[in-house]
Amino acid sequence: MSNEPSKPPRGRPRSASVDKALVEAARDEFVTKGFHAMSMESIANRADVSKVSLYRRWPSKLEAAADALRLLSESGVPEDHGSLEADIRALFAATIHSEGARARARFLMRTMGEISDHPDLLAIYRTQLLAPRIEQIRTVIGRARARKEVSDIPTDVAAMVVAGPLFLHSLFLLADPDRAWPGDLVETLTRTVLLGIGAPPPHPAPAR
Repeated sequence: MSNEPSKPPRGRPRSASVDKALVEAARDEFVTKGFHAMSMESIANRADVSKVSLYRRWPSKLEAAADALRLLSESGVPEDHGSLEADIRALFAATIHSEGARARARFLMRTMGEISDHPDLLAIYRTQLLAPRIEQIRTVIGRARARKEVSDIPTDVAAMVVAGPLFLHSLFLLADPDRAWPGDLVETLTRTVLLGIGAPPPHPAPAR
């Protein structure tokens, strides 16, 4: 299965507004119901579009799920804040405080529960959510290595150290949605991760 964004078929061009409604509906169906319970019909109903429009975009709900997960993905080259410490702090803050944090957490839990019945979901998670995030972290570590800010720890190992807290935060967010996190969570994670990858001790974040 290819997880590349679906290419429009020949024929009448699709409306951009219909496309947007379909992708958002597929995302919401996946996150709220899970892959097994969602259906092409439920996506069309939520988007308030015809089944013809739906099938013009996706031949099955697996392709719909793959496209929908791009809305939850955090991809792109991360901004260079000048130091590993600042880059990691910004990475944690953007992820933990983002509007999509809970949706990504729900998708993660849905995926873990349905992988045995739908193995292709693992490929979707890996290519649409995990791979872009790991690539961002690798970019941050690579810049730090060029500035001689990290030890000789392998880049992939350092990326695992940085990604681990983000993964666990998603699980904790689901287990206890109303949990009051400490106000210095981002700072605590930043300090811990920097020590773990052999970087210099961090400086306190500037007061706001």
